[in-house]
Amino acid sequence: MAGLVVPIVEAAAVELGPLLARAGVALLGGAAVAGTGSLSGDTPKDESKAKPDVRAIPRTGESCKKCAPELGTKVRRNHGVNWNAYRYQARITGFAFDTEACRWSEEWLWEGTTFDGFQPSACVLQEAKGNYDQFLDGSIPGAEDFFGGFDKMEQQLTEQAMHVRANPPAALTWYFQTPLTQRRMAPIAAAFGVLAIYEP
Repeated sequence: MAGLVVPIVEAAAVELGPLLARAGVALLGGAAVAGTGSLSGDTPKDESKAKPDVRAIPRTGESCKKCAPELGTKVRRNHGVNWNAYRYQARITGFAFDTEACRWSEEWLWEGTTFDGFQPSACVLQEAKGNYDQFLDGSIPGAEDFFGGFDKMEQQLTEQAMHVRANPPAALTWYFQTPLTQRRMAPIAAAFGVLAIYEP
């Protein structure tokens, strides 16, 4: 019986020797490296011909999604003369406007809906709203009786948000030059998942 045990122990030592040597180096922090030398079967990693049988492919649960608004295009939209609004829109979006007569601005047309700007690297559509606080702060007497711009603004936000929500990972950000308008529109924007930023 003792004769059978010795060959088994020797075979185990030959097979497990390199593994035990590596474990010893790891446990001793390299202090035993000089004494271990090279053991049979110990192959440096860079000389190994071993190849994995199966390659791991990371899964995120969903396929890559393209930025759908990239299918849109820049268009020139004609508006009335409003230097402040055009300058603000150009500063926020980086899109051009008519700097001579203030008659047009470049906007982004996607799926029949226009947006003031588009940042493809972030897949973010943009809308910029200038000085609408003049209709809220009392500086124009009776503005609440005749100005219907906020109803139109809500309709515009709703239409834009519906397109964006149906096309992830697209996002929509509305920028407001004045604080009262931003505060008025922020709850509506939040309900649609739209970021509403006060950016003077």
